[in-house]
Amino acid sequence: MKYKSNIKKYVVSESSPNMTSSEVDYVVKSIGAFGTWQAIICIISMSARSILIWNIASILFLTSTTKFRCLKFRDKPDVIEDSTCYKSCLEYEYYNDVFKSNIISEFGLICEKSWLASLVQTVLMFGVLIGVAVTGWISDRFGRQIAIILSGVISVVFTIASSFTTDIWSFTGLRFIVGLGSGGIMATTIVIILEVVGPEHKEFAGGASILGDGISQSVLAICAYYASTWNIYILSYAILSLLILIPIIFLPETPRWLVANRQSDKAIKLMTTVANLNKLNTDDIKENVTKCIKDIEDKQKEPLKTTFMDLFRTKELALTTVNSVIIWTIGGVSYFGINQYVTVLGTSNLYLVVVISGLVQIPATLVGMMFNKMFGRKISSLIAFVSIGVSMTILIFIPDDHWASTVFALAGLIAATILFAVIYVQANELFPTPLRNMGFGVSSAGAKVGAMLAPFIVNLHPHWIASMVFAVLPFIAAGFTLTLTETKGVKLKDTID
Repeated sequence: MKYKSNIKKYVVSESSPNMTSSEVDYVVKSIGAFGTWQAIICIISMSARSILIWNIASILFLTSTTKFRCLKFRDKPDVIEDSTCYKSCLEYEYYNDVFKSNIISEFGLICEKSWLASLVQTVLMFGVLIGVAVTGWISDRFGRQIAIILSGVISVVFTIASSFTTDIWSFTGLRFIVGLGSGGIMATTIVIILEVVGPEHKEFAGGASILGDGISQSVLAICAYYASTWNIYILSYAILSLLILIPIIFLPETPRWLVANRQSDKAIKLMTTVANLNKLNTDDIKENVTKCIKDIEDKQKEPLKTTFMDLFRTKELALTTVNSVIIWTIGGVSYFGINQYVTVLGTSNLYLVVVISGLVQIPATLVGMMFNKMFGRKISSLIAFVSIGVSMTILIFIPDDHWASTVFALAGLIAATILFAVIYVQANELFPTPLRNMGFGVSSAGAKVGAMLAPFIVNLHPHWIASMVFAVLPFIAAGFTLTLTETKGVKLKDTID
């Protein structure tokens, strides 16, 4: 009776309007579109992103606004003002509303050293960028399993180590390594999720992979609230990261990667175990895998040893790669640039600001998931980019301190979040399995470049110039979205044509 019930569900999946019976994915045939096993894999992968979010967003509290005052002078001036640098000052004292000591007060990052506080985050994001690209190659060449485990271990171990540093240069160096691991988590989790679920669930599974980001950011505010110093704060979320790392270590390889790399015995064994867990018939698994591997061998005589140059192997792949990178770069500029408007929420409570900016992304992600399901990737990303552009265009004509700026800044942030819920799925569907992680890695690296450019754009003066840049770029990106292939309901490719 159990098998009959599951077969009935399978036939419904098979009759999808976007897929004929001959095109039904071999993974769906063998282990189902979504079951207990897929749910477990998705939850673990979603949790892994908390490590990434905590490392990136932690800077909000590590370099929180810090006032200082000179305590001891070589030649005391007539007037002493707070947060003012004096060449004759021998010792400063510090004040901030978050910790007794943050990295600014701990390492004296004021006056001529103030730029080092920004450098810390720049170096971390550069590490993320490199980590996304390198781990994408590792994942496609050696497997998703080793890539995510390696990334998680590197990130957690060096996060813990950074809490014990005694100088800014050691701390910055360790933050780069933490960024490498964090970038690896970003590059791998979404690929794992999309490779284990059926086509009819990809929109929601892909969106759900980033759904927890806002919650993770809120948890970070709680860690900061109960920590007394910056190193205790880092250690607290590092311990939480360690707890998340434990199930990551037990993640299996994805069946799709095993089949694409012709490891038939491992694929059959894993898929049989999964099918049993999902209460599905296992009789046809060997036949499904054998047939799929034969089809791959007919197209590719030898297993591919892929490199990043393969992303430009064909004209179609090259155009897809370039256009995807442009879309992600402008998306990164828009998202991180609009985040600068969080300060107009009208509160000086940093904990509240971080929580609000995180929670507002949860409904936005849900909307992105629904857009993906209803309209597909191209129309959804087009709507998101146009919405960002319209919001930023209106901001050109609104003073910074006006209440309406908050409304349209939040509208832009919501639209940017919707965009990422869409393109996270799209970027993984555009590339074949042997290049999927590298394709996603290169694309998402564009967002990191955008994150580095955004602060420079925000600081452009007068006000309308920065707003105009943020308004124009999304409309340009909207044009590039129309050049990409619609991938909604299309079976993931396992070969490079």
